[in-house]
Amino acid sequence: MNQSDPQERKEIPVCRMRDNPNGEEPFFIRRYVLEKGQGTSYHSHEYLQINYIRKGLGRHFIHQGGFDISKGDIFVIPPNVPHAISAKGDNGVEIFEFEFFPTFINENFGDFTRVNSFLDFAYIEPFLVVENKVKPRLNLTGEVQNEVEQLLWEGLREFEGRKQGFELLIKSLLLKLLVIVGRAFTADLNEKSASFMYQRYHEEIFNALEYIKEHYNESLSVPEVAQLFALSPSYFRYLFKSITMQNFVEYLNNIRIMKACELLCTTNKRVLDISSDTGFNNIKHFNEVFRRSTGLTPLQYRKHNQHIG
Repeated sequence: MNQSDPQERKEIPVCRMRDNPNGEEPFFIRRYVLEKGQGTSYHSHEYLQINYIRKGLGRHFIHQGGFDISKGDIFVIPPNVPHAISAKGDNGVEIFEFEFFPTFINENFGDFTRVNSFLDFAYIEPFLVVENKVKPRLNLTGEVQNEVEQLLWEGLREFEGRKQGFELLIKSLLLKLLVIVGRAFTADLNEKSASFMYQRYHEEIFNALEYIKEHYNESLSVPEVAQLFALSPSYFRYLFKSITMQNFVEYLNNIRIMKACELLCTTNKRVLDISSDTGFNNIKHFNEVFRRSTGLTPLQYRKHNQHIG
């Protein structure tokens, strides 16, 4: 395997869900073995990927760093993060992969309060690995390890058997897995420094989201908002995209368009004024973004939806 710095590679392939066997599903499960000397090349995914090491020893490369992995290790690769895995030792390494789009469990994943611990583990932990501030993975032992392995085996059987209702069963298994991993991750944060760090990053990114909602009509940029919450622009962009599944501009524009829709329906304000009130300083740009978002021009939207008291 080429173990060069992924950032130096000109093109890193992106794995698409549709390229998997049965790629029409919003999830994919497999168990595979890397023999001695084998490894994957650097790649990223358009989805979340959970990796669990069932047997053997290996090496995980992420964020320009490499870390040993062994039985019981579980780690999550967020979307668009380059990484690679190689076997280590004479017996290779056996790995479970569980890949899924967050929208597969949208009703639960969208409610951050339900899976906060897993979100911290999935999105914040991989970044802190590069700063060497916390250990690079979670190692499951005892009953938790057995329970996770049973869930993964059952999920694999359901995925391969594809009997009636297998999608619903796999969703329930995945939700249970997220809760178990989240609990184990929380229990593993024994050091105050590590616990404080996770809490800080978690609070700052969600506070930033609230700030954007309150100041959507102002001129906002990534460097300015990131500075307000003591995050580097690059890390802010990474966390923002991982958690919201949108980049900063997309998220901000969606909030602005929702407010513009409200004003079009509940006031007689001119479109030009609504554009300005919602943070768009260019009417042409406002019209383009509005039509792309709603499929209608602002005036067409008002005509179809206006309810002025």
